[in-house]
Amino acid sequence: MWVMKVGGGCLRDADGIRLLPEVLRRAYPESSRLLVVSALGKTTNGLLAVAEASGRGDVSTARRQYEVVQAFHKEVVESLLPEASARALWARLEERYWAPLWQRAQALAHLSEEMGPATDAVLVYGELISSEIIRAFLAGQGIAVEWIDARRLLVTDGSYPDPAVLMGPSQANVDAQLVPLFRTHKLVITQGYIASDLRRRSVTLGREGSDYSAALFAQMLRAQGMIAWKDVGRLYSVDPRQYPDAQPLAELSYAQAAEMTYYGAQVLHPRTLKPLRDAKIPLYIRSYFEPTAEGSLIAERWVEPLPPIRAQRRGLTLIEVESVDLTPLPMAVFLHGLEQEGVETYFIQGGVRTAAFAVRGLQEAIERWRASLAESYQVQIRQPVILYTILYPDETSTIPNGEAIYFQRLPDRMHWLTYEG
Repeated sequence: MWVMKVGGGCLRDADGIRLLPEVLRRAYPESSRLLVVSALGKTTNGLLAVAEASGRGDVSTARRQYEVVQAFHKEVVESLLPEASARALWARLEERYWAPLWQRAQALAHLSEEMGPATDAVLVYGELISSEIIRAFLAGQGIAVEWIDARRLLVTDGSYPDPAVLMGPSQANVDAQLVPLFRTHKLVITQGYIASDLRRRSVTLGREGSDYSAALFAQMLRAQGMIAWKDVGRLYSVDPRQYPDAQPLAELSYAQAAEMTYYGAQVLHPRTLKPLRDAKIPLYIRSYFEPTAEGSLIAERWVEPLPPIRAQRRGLTLIEVESVDLTPLPMAVFLHGLEQEGVETYFIQGGVRTAAFAVRGLQEAIERWRASLAESYQVQIRQPVILYTILYPDETSTIPNGEAIYFQRLPDRMHWLTYEG
């Protein structure tokens, strides 16, 4: 059993989808495989624009955005399938997805519930429509494939924006509904990113959550391995699209890859690695556009030496705290309070009476945390800032002169903060 995830950067247009049969032929065709797909191209961004316009009552703009997204998908369908098959599929998509999607979008203008969870009910349609188009295309290529809605499988606690997946109910659903499909089909397709809550409402697992979905499925299916097909088909010391000196990384441990993602390397969803490590399932990063090219492996073995690995996290909030009455700062209390508010802390620098934190979280949550502090603490909040990190720095690793608000060097890493923009 193998789990394979293909993202929207690979499925960005009809030409990208046409490559999928060849990719599948080159990756364990004799084994049972679960194919986890994302929304096509930038569909999620388009649907988010629909939801945001409706949420502020601008239904006409929402409709224009909706029609742009719809037209893109219709062009893909008509490019991939013969005319009669394209008409039949489009009629099915209109009835089953496009009409309900627009109804959901319209409802956002009148809902009293929280905008975030209601937006999820719009965003899930991107993956559903994508998977239906891909299923129809593969079937037209003579590839037998079964399809299942991931919302029937993954159950979450419904919290927003990062719901926790409830492994007990999810495992039961996988065993009862997904596993039996492999008795008649070697290839089953489902969606990444989407799930449901205990009230059967549609939810998402956070941006770029398809990797995480695939890892969860791999764990629950006890897969032999997981392949993440990417447009950049291996790991690098820094984004090769921006830095020509990027060095390829043939192998990393789960822990080393987790550090990269934590500090902002755009490799995988940050939560992807834990299910794989827990189940000792290797993860292969491979090139979708060059399926025979060498990729990267993430597994248990610690790898060294490694070149300096650079990452950055944008859009963080800088919190500076000073003890007015000179009493020592209770750092553990501060961090616990931020965690209780759902605020993630990525950088800490503290002394006896001053401290700085670079965090990510809702502004109202940060303000609640500040309001909970005693009057003896003076707090300044500045945003946005960028956290730069170099893992495994060498003697040549330096920071740009004069740009750092805060700088920290440890034996195995360097951090510095700058203002964004």
